[in-house]
Amino acid sequence: MTFPDVTESERKLLACLLLFYREQGPGAVPAIRGLADEADITPWDLEDAVKGLRAKGLVEYWQMQPAIRLSPEGLTLALKLEGGPAA
Repeated sequence: MTFPDVTESERKLLACLLLFYREQGPGAVPAIRGLADEADITPWDLEDAVKGLRAKGLVEYWQMQPAIRLSPEGLTLALKLEGGPAA
């Protein structure tokens, strides 16, 4: 499987979402509000990271909340970036 290139902000957001996934399970859908602090990125970088990851199919987005979660591809890439097994 080939993975798309990701920016540093996208990488940090993927790592943050992986932490939510591990703590809350596969149904973890964290609200976007507050994720900038959790991922240690600026709010405007968060917006760009969400847009970029959505465009690459690595996160699923719920506009009503707004919230995001890892897609299966995003989970695989987050694990690979962490250095873990990427099945």
